Amino acid sequence: MNSFNTSNHFNATETVSVTTNENGEAKWSYTPDDWGRYLVRVCDSESGHCTGDFFYAGYPWYGSDGQVNRQEAAMMTFSADKEKYAVGDEIKLNVPASESSRVLVTLENGSKVVDSFWAEAEKGDNTFSFRATEGMAPTIYAHVALMQPHGQIENDLPIRMYGVVPLMIENPKTILKPKLKMPDELAPEQTFTVEVSEENSKPMAYTIAMVDDGLLDLTNFKTPNPHATFYAREALGVKTWDVYDHVLGAYGGELERVLSIGGDGELGAKEGSKSANRFKPVVKHLGPFYLNAGKTAKHKITVPNYVGSVRTMVVASNSNAAYGRTDKTTAVKKPLMILATLPRVLGPTETLRLPVSVFAMDKKVKNVEISVSESSGLVNLVGGNSQSLTFSQPGEEMVYFDLKIGERVGIANFKITAKNPALANTLPAIKPPIP
Repeated sequence: MNSFNTSNHFNATETVSVTTNENGEAKWSYTPDDWGRYLVRVCDSESGHCTGDFFYAGYPWYGSDGQVNRQEAAMMTFSADKEKYAVGDEIKLNVPASESSRVLVTLENGSKVVDSFWAEAEKGDNTFSFRATEGMAPTIYAHVALMQPHGQIENDLPIRMYGVVPLMIENPKTILKPKLKMPDELAPEQTFTVEVSEENSKPMAYTIAMVDDGLLDLTNFKTPNPHATFYAREALGVKTWDVYDHVLGAYGGELERVLSIGGDGELGAKEGSKSANRFKPVVKHLGPFYLNAGKTAKHKITVPNYVGSVRTMVVASNSNAAYGRTDKTTAVKKPLMILATLPRVLGPTETLRLPVSVFAMDKKVKNVEISVSESSGLVNLVGGNSQSLTFSQPGEEMVYFDLKIGERVGIANFKITAKNPALANTLPAIKPPIP
């Protein structure tokens, strides 16, 4: 049972008691009564441990009825029916107005005014609509200016009010959807086939990259998304002036003071898990390749001696300024694997211990027999050439073999083998030479 305490800047407090689910999560609804900074404090009734965080509700320049305070009287609040549109969609703007007023709607982007129109407005909410075109992608700003009659006395709002709403426009012609077909699980030193195609049979140029997930986790690397980069939200580049502030009896604030004009924001990197791996990391890059419309390309890739997981990424583009990407994360493992380590040079009459790491990656692997043989006769195994291990669950174990080097010189060749009755094959490790 956890207690949740929510309070705002007026020191109002509301306490509720809820029970978390099997994942330790709890949900409840809360409607703030006023704008401000709120603290959510969570306490465990059994252990007494508490934690908390803040959130913000509303804006200090809006009243409870949605009207703007006098300090920003020239700002007008209006909204669009959606946040994102596709080319060809109908965009609807909901604009509150007073009686006998007129509305000027200008559609602006980062460099010019794309379109504009005047419309008569009635008292209350008004809906103005227009179509999204290719020239509006990726971002269009709807700048609405409301003009009231100069001699009206029904309200004390400024003769001119205005506001700006950004609208994201997505052009389907600029989107590629590459498809990647490959095995769901890979094995070390396996050669497999990757099939690349485009979901809508569009032609495209593309590259393939296969990288160790351990390396990607170090920097929280995301698969490159060229479409999001080249069609990122644009900043409003059109500056607007008028003379209504100088009309007798009119009131309004300056544009720079009322509106904050900025560009797009980038997502912060999320903290990801970091892991170390003794195996040589996988970094492969293939391409660029070109895929004709409606075709499927096949590529053969060989996985090196590696255990872990890899991410295969496809990044694509074409001559129509269309971009796309896809990726797939795949585990690389065998049911039973071994890794031996030996020095590259040894001298006559020396002694050493040969460490062998045994990896059981499958629940079927229970009893494993590890044996070592040396074919040149330069090295003697002291204390036997085989050992046994028992695994209760998948994991890693170490075994050691004592070696004594003879008096002759030459190249020694070792073969380390692991056997398990549940597996049909025998898995030899790398055979490191010892001169």
